[in-house]
Amino acid sequence: MYKFVLFLKKIQFLLLFAVIEVVALHFYANGSSYNYAKFINVSNYLVGDIYAGVSQVKQFFTLGDENRRLNREVSELRSALEHYRATMPEVNMPDRLLDSLHYAYVPARVVNNSLGRQQNYLTLTGDMREVTPDMAVVAGGNVVGYVVERSDRFAVAVSILNTRFSTGGRIKKQSNTEKESSYFGSIRWDGHRTDEVTLTEIPKYAEILPGDTVITTEYSSIFPPGLNIGTVVGSELINATYYDVRVKLFADMGTLNNVVLVRYTFNREKTDLEERARQHTEGGSDDTR
Repeated sequence: MYKFVLFLKKIQFLLLFAVIEVVALHFYANGSSYNYAKFINVSNYLVGDIYAGVSQVKQFFTLGDENRRLNREVSELRSALEHYRATMPEVNMPDRLLDSLHYAYVPARVVNNSLGRQQNYLTLTGDMREVTPDMAVVAGGNVVGYVVERSDRFAVAVSILNTRFSTGGRIKKQSNTEKESSYFGSIRWDGHRTDEVTLTEIPKYAEILPGDTVITTEYSSIFPPGLNIGTVVGSELINATYYDVRVKLFADMGTLNNVVLVRYTFNREKTDLEERARQHTEGGSDDTR
């Protein structure tokens, strides 16, 4: 109590000044209707700024929930489009939209994300009922990994920052007027930088420019074609035969939060057919047709 009295004694002049200011403002505001109107206007302006600031703070802390809601809605809309296409095949749609509707989408949230290892993984949570191994993991339209295991509440995915990760990549030119590159290679991570991967074995006569975009190819049974991987930042000619291209990732792997899991709906049919064809070939069939 004694310390509190000493504290008040130290700030007595400041308190007296504050009281005088309040009294002065009171008399000023009530001196005339004009002064009162001005005072109310200024106070409303200040209070409005305070409310706006509080609202922004609240919005900041609810961004995670909002992003998860939007992620869920996007996935539901894409799945609804797939159902719409299946039930009304006579409706004409652009080829690119039709291609995208061959996939099912499930929203998920990242709850664990390793970066400092050679084999990095992502742990995801959400409604895992529709999740299966080999589903692509995508954040903002950018490749970040693919699912390898799942339980009732969680799924584990191989990160693109994993030395065992591999998928096809193709170079897309900077300008839409330029002819697209038909050269493709394999996307791999060398275990060093967490913001770069390598596009390997691009032929030496391919034109590669910094700023070109690297996207997924049509040959993957996991990743839809045209997903963004990164931009070209440099290249190195290896043994005078092919390029290894340095690619800066679009996805910020250190800040992943909400993602979308994507499954190619015809993947099982495709892989089963390819496996039967392989067994047929290896079996040495005598069919000469």
